[in-house]
Amino acid sequence: MKELVHNPNFDYAVVRRDRKRTASIQVSPTNEVSIIIPKDLPADKIKSLVRRKTPWILSKIKFNKEVRYPHKPKEFVSGEAFQYLGRNYRLKVISGEDEGVELKNGRLNIRISDGNGGSCDEKLKRLLTDWYVVKAEKKLKERIVRYAERLGVTFNGIKIKELKRQWGSCSKKGDLVFNWRIIIAPIAIVDYVIVHELCHRRYHDHSKEFWNLMQRVMSDYRIRKEWLRVNGAMMGV
Repeated sequence: MKELVHNPNFDYAVVRRDRKRTASIQVSPTNEVSIIIPKDLPADKIKSLVRRKTPWILSKIKFNKEVRYPHKPKEFVSGEAFQYLGRNYRLKVISGEDEGVELKNGRLNIRISDGNGGSCDEKLKRLLTDWYVVKAEKKLKERIVRYAERLGVTFNGIKIKELKRQWGSCSKKGDLVFNWRIIIAPIAIVDYVIVHELCHRRYHDHSKEFWNLMQRVMSDYRIRKEWLRVNGAMMGV
């Protein structure tokens, strides 16, 4: 059961659920606000919850207006644009026996065979993702060694993986893990993520000392951090 409520600050939908025991609030990327509540929660309790959470809801709405989200899923057809290190490259799909991806003459050429089963989009996405991972492994390792020397820190190993909520991580043992999608961003943003994780080799928190170290190594880190916050959701295939 859903009820739309008009509010001076924002409209919201009240969703009552039989098995719901506690109230929760959701703000979608398109700023649709939903108040999900137990079936018998009184109206005055709902209004009180909304009043109490209004600052948080407004902050989420503001964030969504600033952040760029993809308007539609990627189409894996010739002419579609994909980014690598901040630059757009047009896709060119080529049928053939050998499968692979090559960046050549300003285009991303993807060779794909017809006999491996599965949908064409799935195969193209897999091939392109694998290519990004290989590129990320090479480029990030080069940059990590450079910045590790500059910071005077060591690291144990580097892994490039699929991460849902992080751009990178650093364990106390010095294991570095990076989201392969960062290779889609401009090199300045790649460097920001690398330096951020390497600074954790000195300070395994986000203390004042950590950010001071970031400032010494990368004076404009705040600009790069903000770029990633605003544009990060666009970086995918």
